[in-house]
Amino acid sequence: MSASAQPRGPIGHDNSLQVPNADGNLSFVLQKVNHIEFEQRPVQKPLPNQVQVNIRQTGICGSDTHYWKHGSIGEFVLRKPMVLGHESAGIVTAVGENVKTHKVGDRVALEPGEPCGACQYCRSGFYYHCADLAFAATPPYDGTLATYYNLHSAYAHKVPDNMTLEEASLMEPLSVGVQAAVAQGKVQAMQNVLVFGAGPVGMLSAAVCRAMGAKRVVVVDIVKEKLDFAKEFCATSTFLPTPPAQGEEKMAASERNAKAMIEEIGGDLKEKGGFDLVLECTGAPPCIQMAIFSACTRARMVQVGMGPKDVLLPLWRIGIKEIELVGTFRYGAICYPLAIELASSGRIDVTKLVTHRYAFADSRKAFDAVANGKGEDGKATIKVQISQGQAKA
Repeated sequence: MSASAQPRGPIGHDNSLQVPNADGNLSFVLQKVNHIEFEQRPVQKPLPNQVQVNIRQTGICGSDTHYWKHGSIGEFVLRKPMVLGHESAGIVTAVGENVKTHKVGDRVALEPGEPCGACQYCRSGFYYHCADLAFAATPPYDGTLATYYNLHSAYAHKVPDNMTLEEASLMEPLSVGVQAAVAQGKVQAMQNVLVFGAGPVGMLSAAVCRAMGAKRVVVVDIVKEKLDFAKEFCATSTFLPTPPAQGEEKMAASERNAKAMIEEIGGDLKEKGGFDLVLECTGAPPCIQMAIFSACTRARMVQVGMGPKDVLLPLWRIGIKEIELVGTFRYGAICYPLAIELASSGRIDVTKLVTHRYAFADSRKAFDAVANGKGEDGKATIKVQISQGQAKA
């Protein structure tokens, strides 16, 4: 079914496009690799512990476009049609018979993964590692780019009145930043923090560090335009590494860039020999190497980006400098509440990341913009949002 009859509209008071009321449960479905289209799906009644949400805002994640173009991410392989999208917010339209915490009309940000609640990881508070986690738009589970989406009420986070639904949908990537910087990075006030990657996750991780009191937040990227934006958004300073010189080994270039950056920024960085906390958000081997060379003695490094299977590391430096190297994955119990507080209090303005907005009817154009790295206006994309229609009563 085509949604082309739905007209585009101007930006509305809720930082979203004005779109017509939705009819039925129109869904944006990945049928197979490189084939996405609209189709009508049945409207499902919420289960006893679920709420039904009329989705009003969805941000496009890199994983959405990766499934579209490649059909898999690691062990998660597309084997049947799947609704895309997982960065969403909307309005509760029905509640299950056991739900006491929500009512029709509540505005909610969706934490789009529902665990089993009974395994060792769930019982110990690390439910995001549940082997049976049903995560939206991760095969075989459908996502949120639909008129309606049902989920357990515990993962429908109510948002304050001063937060727009566009902001509420951005609580998902902001929660990734909270997990990386706070839960795993254990960022502290007055620390020197280094962030690799000026994409949405890197920018939001850096913003969390600033909001939590970091003294210095330096962002590294290989694209100058992204670094210019990083400085406007949250970075105290930026660094553009240079490629290896002719005949220079890549590892040596990473070490050279790390030393040049520390020398350029100066201050107590030179005295300490590096940064207290390093968040590597690219997964690119040269950045991972440079991150290790940039960490000071007894620093903490969080590997946020998903890198290749095998990476050459200066392991000796991790050992002699006693660098703590930890991973991070999605988000845990503290992340959505803290993300909502940081955004609603004004400490982080997530809407500054949004470069392009599309009506639900133009979802394909939105995905093309993300895949191409720029919109029809020729401007580079950072965060692309889709506005969905109000459900008809």
